[in-house]
Amino acid sequence: MLKKILLAIVVFGFSYSIAFSQEQRELDKEVKVRTTYQPKINKAKRLGKLPVIKDTTRFAPSFDYFVQTRPLNVGFSPAEIPAAKIVGEPLKKIHSHDLTLAGGNYSTLFGDYRFNNQRSKTTDIGFHLRHYSTNGKLTLEDDDKVKPGYSEQLAEVYGSAYLDEGKILGKLFYKHTGFNYYGFQQLDDVESYFLNLFPYEEQKLNNFGLNAQYQSAFKDEEQLNFGLGLKYEHFSDDIDLKENDILIAGNARIRRGDAFWSLTSEFDYFAIDGLHHWEDVNPVTERKTLKWNLNPQYLLQTGSLNLQLGINAVLATGDDSEAKLYPDVKIDFEAIDGIMSLFAGVNGDLKMNRYKDVAEENRFIYSGLNVAPSNEKYKLFGGIRGSMSSNSSFTLSAEYSTIDDQYFFVNNSIWVDPADQSLITPTYSNKFGVVYDNVNILRLGAEVTIGWSDKLELNSAVWYNNYSMDKQKEAWHMPDFELEANAKYQFTKDLTFHAGVNITGSRPVLTMKTDLLNNQVISIVDTERTLDAVYDLNIGANYSINEHFSAFGQVNNLFADKYYQWDGYPSQGLNFLLGVKISL
Repeated sequence: MLKKILLAIVVFGFSYSIAFSQEQRELDKEVKVRTTYQPKINKAKRLGKLPVIKDTTRFAPSFDYFVQTRPLNVGFSPAEIPAAKIVGEPLKKIHSHDLTLAGGNYSTLFGDYRFNNQRSKTTDIGFHLRHYSTNGKLTLEDDDKVKPGYSEQLAEVYGSAYLDEGKILGKLFYKHTGFNYYGFQQLDDVESYFLNLFPYEEQKLNNFGLNAQYQSAFKDEEQLNFGLGLKYEHFSDDIDLKENDILIAGNARIRRGDAFWSLTSEFDYFAIDGLHHWEDVNPVTERKTLKWNLNPQYLLQTGSLNLQLGINAVLATGDDSEAKLYPDVKIDFEAIDGIMSLFAGVNGDLKMNRYKDVAEENRFIYSGLNVAPSNEKYKLFGGIRGSMSSNSSFTLSAEYSTIDDQYFFVNNSIWVDPADQSLITPTYSNKFGVVYDNVNILRLGAEVTIGWSDKLELNSAVWYNNYSMDKQKEAWHMPDFELEANAKYQFTKDLTFHAGVNITGSRPVLTMKTDLLNNQVISIVDTERTLDAVYDLNIGANYSINEHFSAFGQVNNLFADKYYQWDGYPSQGLNFLLGVKISL
């Protein structure tokens, strides 16, 4: 049996080897294939982003809890603290008496005394005495030395009484001014060949006045507040002129909503006697005028806007008969809170040009000069106000005004009467009259105050002026540029220095030579020239010795510049003043 099995295995193995050899021979055959087919492998597709599963299921959490409260016992009890009180700064002691005495070159003397009562809730009372004089010689254009003879005395008593809902104010004063007409014109040997057109060389001006006023002060602004005032002044010179002025004024003001309604009215009556004009055949000797002003206003105050709307009605009767109506509008807008505001407006007025007002502007006018009213038809103004810091500010402004019959000072110098050639008497004058013209005035200005620190403070103002005339060639005696700058420095607690500079631009001036025949003007010859610019530098110091005594010094015109404020009238060169102040 075993032999049969072995024989079968041998036969099967032999058969398999024969078959495998035959198949191997068939695989070794070479096959050549010719075709244009080129195999290609397609690019795999990739997913650009990872898959995101967006769950749309909404789950609203719900809490249910319970806290059982129990008081916590502590053994601490706070102590009681007394109420706080605000204590103000202690009031500084007020000195009732102040006396200042000083002297300097050019025979200058100065004295000033003031008395005021101590603090009071019901009254303020005081009086004031002042003296100033300077008489040092000045050198004129012909090298002659003259004395200005200037002196000024003032005495005044004033007071206020405070009521529950108002106050009463009053003042009584007397002022005396004396001076010489020391000016000199460019003439040849004046004393030998010329007579003075106005034969007086000294002048004294006296001004006496009193005024009283009541003003209500209701705390409720929706209640009518009002005021009434009375003023009287008498003015005279040492020649012939006398002027009396009576003014009655009233005002009312009330709030309605965010706005105020107000009304101001004035009745001003003045009478001038002793007027004179040497060119007139029938000169005017007196002038009496009543001027009535009525000024209603609407004032709106809302947040950053302040608006004023009003008119100024003027009626003049008597020797100056006029009726005028002027706008009175002003707007102030705070563009940036606490930093910058814009303002603009327009107004106008009829200026009566009384003798007293003109003499205070230029005291070297001849006695009895009659100046006609000037009509300021309108004045447009606007600008910017701002703050650069808590102690620094600035203002930029512009003004444009149109004035009819504006006066300008000129010197009426020479008068020749050729009616009889053998009696020719040329005359001269060192006193001023006026000429008139319609003028447009443009003023551009800037004012700056800078507090560099607690010790140093600077402030300055500069103005540029442009005049457009109808008849006159120039705006006589009017500068085109003005600058004022001052600095104050506290060196120590007791020592303070200050300095300043004042610059006035060049000014054109006019001298009129008038020829008369039988009291009639036959020719006028004008002589024009220019006054140089004024540069006045001053320095000073103040030293506090103690609570009651202090000393001070002041030096003016440090460069000793010889300049003229008015044609023919030189000012002092370098001048100083040293003094002490006593407070008790």
